[in-house]
Amino acid sequence: MAGHVVAVASALIEAGVKSGDCVILLSENRLEWLYCDVAIQAAGAITVPIYPNTPSEIANTIAADSRAVMAIASDSSMAAKLTVASPLRTIAVMDKEVPGWIQKGATQHAEVTSRLSRLRPDDLCTIVYTAGTTGVPKGVELAHRNLVDVSRAVVKVHPITDEDRSLSWLPYAHVYGRINEIFLGLVYGGQTWISRGSDHLVEELQEVKPTVMCSVPRVYEKMYAAVMARVQEAGAARHAIFDWALRVGTRFSRTTNPGPLLRAQRRLADRLVLAALRNRLTGGRLRFFVSGGAGLAREIEEFFWAIGIPILNGWGLTETSSAACSNTLYEHRFLTVGKPFPGVELKIANDGEILVKGPGNMRGYHNKPEATAEVMKDGWFYTGDIGEVDGDGFLKITDRKKSLFKTAGGKYIAPQQLEHALLSDPLIQRSVIVGEGRPYVTALIVPDWVAARKQGMDDSGVRARIQQTVDRVNEKLGQWETIKYFTLLPHDFSEADGELSLKQDVKRKAVADHFKDQIEAMYTGKPKPS
Repeated sequence: MAGHVVAVASALIEAGVKSGDCVILLSENRLEWLYCDVAIQAAGAITVPIYPNTPSEIANTIAADSRAVMAIASDSSMAAKLTVASPLRTIAVMDKEVPGWIQKGATQHAEVTSRLSRLRPDDLCTIVYTAGTTGVPKGVELAHRNLVDVSRAVVKVHPITDEDRSLSWLPYAHVYGRINEIFLGLVYGGQTWISRGSDHLVEELQEVKPTVMCSVPRVYEKMYAAVMARVQEAGAARHAIFDWALRVGTRFSRTTNPGPLLRAQRRLADRLVLAALRNRLTGGRLRFFVSGGAGLAREIEEFFWAIGIPILNGWGLTETSSAACSNTLYEHRFLTVGKPFPGVELKIANDGEILVKGPGNMRGYHNKPEATAEVMKDGWFYTGDIGEVDGDGFLKITDRKKSLFKTAGGKYIAPQQLEHALLSDPLIQRSVIVGEGRPYVTALIVPDWVAARKQGMDDSGVRARIQQTVDRVNEKLGQWETIKYFTLLPHDFSEADGELSLKQDVKRKAVADHFKDQIEAMYTGKPKPS
């Protein structure tokens, strides 16, 4: 790989890329993406990754804001999203140019070596544009020090070695996958297999048999839903054995020092159910999952721990170089995102906002000093997340500061907590809590209609099933935050309709606008009560 990187770096230098220039990477995950990323850095330049599903308008906005002089796109269709306009003077196509660059070799080896020697830890390494739910993305400036120090901190608390192998599918345009799957792998020296995409994970898990893997909650939710759907189709006897094995696994995972009887039960449960289930889901060698990017429902987390595949829930933001906190195999607490990584400090502001000071904190937002000043104060990054730290140092995220709303009665509602609770039902694909300025809380719910039909449910059956879930969630809530009504939607939200961000987060305002009639009916009409 080193030879390929130097060859690509040489080609960039011959194309006129200077130290400190920005170079865009617009591509899906692939090996050439990694060659180009490291080569851009080796040439002393700055990588500006762009999601492959980014609209042309946004891609050109990023190119202009970063003042990129060159772009490398995966193919001609990706290249067509960008317009050559000063200072962007060259758009290279990865499929065509990179093989030729590699074949040509390191024509500028001495210059690459010279530029590498001049790089300093605090020099700008990359500008990552956040795929926010509103407005134009902001460019987060991360120095070489950020990425290296964060990767080293993660390796200190997670038991990963050069014997480990990971399956990498998260988009490299986002810091979560790029740092935790790629840069981290360079630090611990293990194998990293590049996935063909989320649609291929089921077969690739069997082929690669990873020992560690990072993902987002949606993948774990789909795994859980698939298992539960299969259990529903099983006969009564097999269903009962599965339920017993899961109960045993749950007790075992919650017990610090299990006794002989529980250990024996766990071995039997493993032999009858759990070992085969682990093998079918992950290939049988997985030691732990890491979950990040969004909140993880407790039922999902507890399920995987029960079957013997720990999920280590973590938390971070682009502005903190992804990693700030994580549960570990040795220190874990359900419903939390763990303790801070080495070198990371946390502080909770008076309004509950989480403040972070650590090695991953960004240099600032590119070309946005005022926006930077709003969130960076005295070395602390104001995250916009609301949370609390328990007596043992575990952080619990309760919501995004901007997501909190008040009902007409003046009560604060944390919608993400309610949405995650609803997602514990595998039949619920997505949910959005509504109620700002309203007399009570309601929900828009997208069922998994395909799974429901496979289970023989008609519309009334789906509503009855989800009613039970809503009732169960409401039992644990204060009266002011209970979900009074819900509406089932015929299909999921979409990026094309502007309802999802590039990172697939729900754009609440867009959803509220697009489904205003359904929402209004839950306050002025006569929907079926929950």
